Amino acid sequence: MSKIRNLEELREAIRDLEHQNYVSEQQLRKRVADIADSLKPMNLLRGLFSQVAGAASGVKGGLFRMAAGLVTSFVVKKFFKKSIAK
Repeated sequence: MSKIRNLEELREAIRDLEHQNYVSEQQLRKRVADIADSLKPMNLLRGLFSQVAGAASGVKGGLFRMAAGLVTSFVVKKFFKKSIAK
């Protein structure tokens, strides 16, 4: 910020600061409203269920990968046993 030399520059600086204050206040109000909205019981339940569903899908994916690995190893062992026996 530059030095204020006259009354007009002072008024302009005050207007700028008031505008910055207004913008900051509006952003703060928006954040408070968003937080209040996220703390509503329905939104808390929705978030809880989405986290549980996300964790369940991760478990399902892990189980699927484990089952695929077991099946693959079983098939490979059978294939090698047959090729060795011939």
